[in-house]
Amino acid sequence: MDGPGSDLLPLSAIPGRRLSIPGAIWLQMRFDRDPLTYMYGLRAKYGDLTRLQTRMGTVLVAFGPEYNRALYQETDLFHSRPFVLPGRKHTAQHRLRQSIFSLNGEDHKRMRHQLLPVFQRSMMGVHQFAIRGHVERATAPWAAGQVRDLHRDVHLMVWNVVRDLLYGLDEGSASADLHEAMEHWMFQTFAPWVRAFPVNLPFTPYRRMLKDAAKLEQRFLDIMRARRAAGAAGTDALSALLRFTTRDGKEVPLEEIVGHALTLFLVAYETTGNTLNWTLFLLSQFPQVQQNLLDELAGLGPNPQYDQLDAAPYLTRVLKESMRLLPAVPYSRRLTSRDGALGKYLIPKKTRVIFSHYMTHHMPELYPNPERFDPARWETIKPTPAEFLPFGAGPRTCLGSSLAQCIIKLAVAHIVPRWEINVVPNARVDRHMGISLGPKGGLPVVLGAQDRDLHQSPITGNVRDMVDLDRAAPAPRVPVAA
Repeated sequence: MDGPGSDLLPLSAIPGRRLSIPGAIWLQMRFDRDPLTYMYGLRAKYGDLTRLQTRMGTVLVAFGPEYNRALYQETDLFHSRPFVLPGRKHTAQHRLRQSIFSLNGEDHKRMRHQLLPVFQRSMMGVHQFAIRGHVERATAPWAAGQVRDLHRDVHLMVWNVVRDLLYGLDEGSASADLHEAMEHWMFQTFAPWVRAFPVNLPFTPYRRMLKDAAKLEQRFLDIMRARRAAGAAGTDALSALLRFTTRDGKEVPLEEIVGHALTLFLVAYETTGNTLNWTLFLLSQFPQVQQNLLDELAGLGPNPQYDQLDAAPYLTRVLKESMRLLPAVPYSRRLTSRDGALGKYLIPKKTRVIFSHYMTHHMPELYPNPERFDPARWETIKPTPAEFLPFGAGPRTCLGSSLAQCIIKLAVAHIVPRWEINVVPNARVDRHMGISLGPKGGLPVVLGAQDRDLHQSPITGNVRDMVDLDRAAPAPRVPVAA
């Protein structure tokens, strides 16, 4: 029979394997423990598109620009999915997993339109002063010779920026223990044993996660009630969410938007904090790159304005290369809303698709020597949005991309000229993947005054699988314009 799609290959033509239910559970645990290792194994065995068939449905794992383009652009077919574990309806876990990241169609467009003014690029000129203040306060306790957890310091710094600029909250209403509660809940939702055995029985990790979700939801609801009672007239994201109405103009109950408020907060500081953390880590491990950046920053003066930093070419290349090499979001998920096509294959409704920003960024056919930290590559390459997607692409491009880059560039410009940051010698640096790609267990560093006597610290851990630390790309001194 001829007709639309008649030249497409069936789902069964995609290489892959069929799994029993125990096999599917074991696969899920292996994937959750280390998604990158599992995805590399799938690509080596099956190529750029793999089919995993179980009684619970079909999962496709797709790699490369062709699939990225379709998955980001064809939003009517490929629906975004919640990345947080489900809970039964009418529970806190169920409500907290609902967010702008899981909305689709008209609902997604309406929510983006509601939040867009908060994140406009034109606001960065105003936000820069508050951001610089938070960076200065966060680094004020630093002293030469200290050993600190850079990951924790950076995350708390960015938490304070998000709390202040995006939510209009002070330390009293969004305290450090709320930060710890959010972190704990987030790590639970990505823990392999919780995800492998999501059963609400006494003493199970899943039951503990549900209880923590209920406590966390109540705290956030209290914050939202107080703001709504005061009149949500602010220009921050929380106020914008509280002004969101139903399609017939009615006020939305807080329980229906608490997940949006909490998840946006969580994602904003997690992804930005991890990108800043990895950027400082890479600079510490590649002394000549750091020397080049110091030369450029020296030409901008002690406290450059954001428009100067945004136009600084070497800083821009450093950040692009950091986001390419260690993207904050390593992979995403989609669910087909109807029968359709992915590449040359016919894909039925309710097919789950996993695709990876990280894997795309590490394809040697797109980026030669992909594990090499080489900011100079950005002098000659101009990848498409489907080839370089640290902030996603298409209609689902991250709203906060401008704010994230503003925070990172201002922080780097303040910290690097003042502090020499060295990873503690022989420290183990491993990756952890939850909402975002970060260092497992933190990143121990030794602080020193910046005297430009820079060196690389010997380290161990699977970060070495992601970054070639033995054969650094040559980085010739970059001339600074007079």
